[in-house]
Amino acid sequence: MVIRREREKKQKNSIYNMNITMIIVASVLGSLAVLLTMGISIFFCCFYWKNCRNKKSGPDETEPLQMPKATPGSKPETQNDNVKSLIRHNVEDRTQPGSLRIIPSLNTSLTTQVVPQQVEPTNTSEKGGTSMNSSGAMSFLQSLLPSAEQQEADADLAREMCDPDEPAGQIQFSLEYNFTSSTLILKVIQAKGLPAKDIIGTSDPYVRVCLLPDKKHKLETKVKHRTLNPRWNETFYFEGYPLTKLQKSILYLSIFDYDRFSRDDPIGDVYLPLTDVDFSEKPCYWKCIRPAEDSKLGEILVTLLYIPRTGELSITLVKARNLKAKDITGYSDPYVKVWLHRGDKRIEKKKTRVHKKILDPVFNETFRFVVPWEHIRETSLVITVMDFDTVGRNEVIGKIVLSSRSGPTETKHWGDMLSKPRTSSSQWHRLKTF
Repeated sequence: MVIRREREKKQKNSIYNMNITMIIVASVLGSLAVLLTMGISIFFCCFYWKNCRNKKSGPDETEPLQMPKATPGSKPETQNDNVKSLIRHNVEDRTQPGSLRIIPSLNTSLTTQVVPQQVEPTNTSEKGGTSMNSSGAMSFLQSLLPSAEQQEADADLAREMCDPDEPAGQIQFSLEYNFTSSTLILKVIQAKGLPAKDIIGTSDPYVRVCLLPDKKHKLETKVKHRTLNPRWNETFYFEGYPLTKLQKSILYLSIFDYDRFSRDDPIGDVYLPLTDVDFSEKPCYWKCIRPAEDSKLGEILVTLLYIPRTGELSITLVKARNLKAKDITGYSDPYVKVWLHRGDKRIEKKKTRVHKKILDPVFNETFRFVVPWEHIRETSLVITVMDFDTVGRNEVIGKIVLSSRSGPTETKHWGDMLSKPRTSSSQWHRLKTF
């Protein structure tokens, strides 16, 4: 009996020791798992913080919008030399940084205007001087002409002020000038047809206003949330601007999409030289919005070929250029996806291989679809340029739709393919957001 009890006691002790060992091992493994999870969480939080910091890094040019008014006894000439007061009415204050795209050499083109003086002929016999020779006269006239760099800058300015080929919507505003108080009154009324900047297919637009070449004092409208056709109806007053100075200024309207957790996205801008404005008529304008530089998505070169007898539709994706960077490295990993649509129904899909870390990829891939002639009119090709992501969902860079009822350039390309069967037709297309 004693031996049996001792055996049972030893078995209990061994089982107890084994349980303690298992508990210790489980505790250690659990602690390691918790530490590993915390390390991964800290890594992703640091990565996200750095990404947001890179997006928000930019010069904050926001300046005080209300300046002290001049004293009633001050002279108009003295007011012209001092900083003018810009009083903002019915506008909420915002401090979100934004990019103001200024054309190079704009300040010099506005402020350094050479006014040739008339040179009266003098009688050299009476004054005893020497007459100006022809070479001196030519050098004097050449000194009045702008330099080649200035001419190029003026050409860029003229190109920026003309209506864009593919505007990013339109904006309506009115101008009025109070000759008594030397005040320009600007009313930003509404906009329509703005591009969607959010993933839900809308934007949160607002307008930033300034008078160039003064780039420091900017006024802003309120944000209109989740709309592509906003109505602001807000009025801005630019006080202390004599007509002579106002006619040398340029009204600059820049439209932005407000983002709460990242930098605001530029939508486009509008330039209006005030020297061309007749303030006695209180004009009202509808102006096309020029797309912002960093909102351009790039272009793709496409070749189409159709053979009516066999119903074979061939599309060659040659290459793309100036694609928008989607990765934090400043590059993208682009590939192209092609969907064949018949009406509103998807029929067949093709896609190219992925090109790593490049913004000007060369694809040179051809895809063939069978489309009978009786269905060619209701057929369309949806071409989407994608950015491949190893972790997360692939992002859309831009897309185009080739059919008989799409955009002007796309419809022309499709018509060239049908009007010249068995002949390849190539064309560059600008990527868009839909």
